[in-house]
Amino acid sequence: MLAGCGGGGGADEPAGQVGVARLVVRDAYGVPVAGASVLPATAGATAVLTDSQGVGHVAVLPGTQSFTISVPTFVPQVTEVLVSNGVVTTAPVTLQRATAAAGGALATRSGVAPQRSADGRSLVFEVELVVVGADAQPVTGLVAGDFQLLPCMPDAATAVADCLRQAPADHAYQPDAAATSLQLVPALPVAAHTVGLLIDQSGSIADNDPLNARLYATKALISTLATGDQALLGAFARGPGARLPLQPLTLLGAVPDAAAAPQSFPALDALAGQSGGQTPLHDTIDAMRLQLVASPLLRTGLPRALVVFTDGADTDCAGAAACATRRQQVVDAARADGVRLFTIGLSGRIDVEALSHLATAGGGAMLYAETVEQLIPLYGSLGKLMSLGLPTYRLRFSIDAGQAGVFAAGQTVLARARVQLHGQTVDIPLAISLP
Repeated sequence: MLAGCGGGGGADEPAGQVGVARLVVRDAYGVPVAGASVLPATAGATAVLTDSQGVGHVAVLPGTQSFTISVPTFVPQVTEVLVSNGVVTTAPVTLQRATAAAGGALATRSGVAPQRSADGRSLVFEVELVVVGADAQPVTGLVAGDFQLLPCMPDAATAVADCLRQAPADHAYQPDAAATSLQLVPALPVAAHTVGLLIDQSGSIADNDPLNARLYATKALISTLATGDQALLGAFARGPGARLPLQPLTLLGAVPDAAAAPQSFPALDALAGQSGGQTPLHDTIDAMRLQLVASPLLRTGLPRALVVFTDGADTDCAGAAACATRRQQVVDAARADGVRLFTIGLSGRIDVEALSHLATAGGGAMLYAETVEQLIPLYGSLGKLMSLGLPTYRLRFSIDAGQAGVFAAGQTVLARARVQLHGQTVDIPLAISLP
């Protein structure tokens, strides 16, 4: 097999019976896909990586040649190129993003509060879970046995509580084998909304989302806005290393309808090179709420929702107590202005307690992506979820701490629900506040 020319342009054409395939790799919105592997089908071939413009050159024998193009978080694709001797043949390749089922939690609308046993040893609580498939459509037909709560064991190596917060000490617990009851809650009618979309651009995002799935998912959402919907886009970061032009909130513009979505793509694409700094989560939510209420760019009279995507925790407030106070201020202000809060957390670094409280107390839902492949279905479900227009599963779980005096008022139980979906699993973190 002849050696590949490598990524980039301007390579000299090899002498003899050889041609060059120039593969130009883009995503569905035309953004170059850098670092994609371009592997000829010939035995012993060496893969070439695309450059920053998504271009890879491969020297091959003349004729119809097959190439496999692959990169993490995208669906691999095989393409054939008819290569002529002594000629550089350009072939466009469009890669589709890989997707995976995902889910989230919202406060149960039954009004049933968590119930502690008289001795504080056991706890029964309800949650409502939403589960969407890789196609962003709701997963139906699940039964109680498809849902289980995982046991929790404190990790001595972590500085914060893993199972029980606002308690004298963290404590392990064991759940029942599966949900003790299940009720399917039907979807409500979908109404037009004004939605604010906040994108975390702090430094850690370059590690957790290096191929910018969050930007792709945002494009997909605004490109499919329903009739009457409108969106306001913003990104946030602050502090040393932050690269956004305005901090903590940089507004990226309004999207009056789906047809206008492509006008926002350049501003979204620019975020790929603007990660850095810390996560001023609460201050940014407040700033975006004010924009949703008063921005002259938006039509008035629609219900409002604010969706915040983050891969971490607020880095501004000093300590857990200060964060809890600030978080409640954010929730109270959102309620007063009629803004429903939704959170999307990526990776295991998120503050589940904070994102859950913001969303459930703020009338929305906390959605969770363990991997970036889950982001697109979650964003795809938001158009309906903002109106609670997706069916949910109301579940009852029971846990036992193994000794009396563990569960008490004012505590927060951290948990993880696991959903079995035809051979695959979806994990949904939970934070249960005990009245």
